[in-house]
Amino acid sequence: MRRTVQGMAVLVLLAFLPWLGPGAAESADKLLLGMPVKPPNMVHVPVFYALDKGLFKKHGLDVEVKFFRGGGATHRAATSAQSDLDVAWVPAPIAMSGISGGSGLKIFHSMAFKNEAQVAAKPGITSPAGLKGLTIGIEDKGGYSHLGALAVMGTAGLTDEDVKYIKTPPPARVPYLIGGKADAVVIHVEQVLLAQKQQPGVTSLGDIWKLMPDYLYGAFVAPEAKLESRRDAYVRFTAAMMESNRAVYKDKAGYLEVAKKWIGPVYAEHPDIVDRTYETFVKERIWSVNGGLPKSSVEWTNTFNAKLKKYRGVPPTYEQLVDLRIGKEALAKVGEVEPAEQ
Repeated sequence: MRRTVQGMAVLVLLAFLPWLGPGAAESADKLLLGMPVKPPNMVHVPVFYALDKGLFKKHGLDVEVKFFRGGGATHRAATSAQSDLDVAWVPAPIAMSGISGGSGLKIFHSMAFKNEAQVAAKPGITSPAGLKGLTIGIEDKGGYSHLGALAVMGTAGLTDEDVKYIKTPPPARVPYLIGGKADAVVIHVEQVLLAQKQQPGVTSLGDIWKLMPDYLYGAFVAPEAKLESRRDAYVRFTAAMMESNRAVYKDKAGYLEVAKKWIGPVYAEHPDIVDRTYETFVKERIWSVNGGLPKSSVEWTNTFNAKLKKYRGVPPTYEQLVDLRIGKEALAKVGEVEPAEQ
């Protein structure tokens, strides 16, 4: 009788295994993911949606997130000889410069290829030309915020020679702008809305995703050797991110629930900011739903880097920068959204 009961239990377990995901029958593949800031920006929330809603688990992955102080720091961690990161979300121009310099990394997916940042300025500054002679808060030269500032200043013919810079870690940019230590900063959409609440009159000098639509914002990178040796794990990671991005467009309540948990207490006091930022992202189609790496964006940003003299020699080729096989194999798992969108 006892053996019969045990046998029935085994049969019941086997019957449910297909619903528990590919990783349930064996231990999940662990991936350590580096993300640029804690708390995360709202554009990064699909990563945490995938965590909280079980999308990584569904694909047999155990994803752990490790936070850093900005995109440059995340990239340095990913390229360190002692790095234990398997994946990192980094500014694409920095990734490209690193690949050119022999970082050993390769771009394989982007959850947000449009640069959703804005340049916010103190009251009275209403155009990029007004930045001449002023102080801009950046992470570091060559970093995400510096390149974003150059992108906007370039529309008015301004260069590094026309402004002054002050170093500001990402969490300090809004306080630096409000406190007058910086006249302008490159910040995310929700941060601009927060700054405008704290100091009426703060202006947005432009949406970088509109001023420079082919500027490739962020990318997931991984060591080339790992992309080969653990290829299937990266394909499943990419498939989970595609499903997460697609889900957040349809599941506003779920997105807001995850966002409020992860993005920090200051936004809990201003739920309207979270709501407006989400609506902006949906309207502007900030999150990719397929491969997320338009060739036009990769090539434009590569040329942009070359103009800024980010390469010592010949600029890397498209094939040297991007591993498109991962995205194609992930699309084979989850299907392509039609009409075809990145």
